Amino acid sequence: MKSLLLMLVLCISGSAFAQDVRVQQSIPPVVEKNFKKKFPAAKDVEWHRQGDRVQADFDVNRVDHKALYEANGKLLAWKYDVRSGALPAPVTRAIRTQYKGFKVDDAEMITRGKEIFYQVELDGKPDDLKVVFDKEGKVIENADWW
Repeated sequence: MKSLLLMLVLCISGSAFAQDVRVQQSIPPVVEKNFKKKFPAAKDVEWHRQGDRVQADFDVNRVDHKALYEANGKLLAWKYDVRSGALPAPVTRAIRTQYKGFKVDDAEMITRGKEIFYQVELDGKPDDLKVVFDKEGKVIENADWW
């Protein structure tokens, strides 16, 4: 009975390890190299393919991060969770004046090149909203939600 249980555990853990290896092998080496250089403190990295792009989900100091790369290794964008109290004053002011009655549910800072944006989920009635702001608190209309 013990040997059957041990075999079962080994099979399950072996197949889980094999899945991680296959995922790692499908990531272009230049992407992994650039990722490790940009995010040396990354923990619990999970890779996902999005068409010809590759996304890494990972933690740095227990904060959720995501990085989006082209297959050639170019970093397109990266984001991480921020507390609502850590949003810049212009963004907080814009939420308070333009979205009265809404509360920040989730917020992320996004870096694309040299530009910084704040992606904010707002809880409200009757519906919740997803809004993207620049660092000056201006709403970015028709922004891609990531």
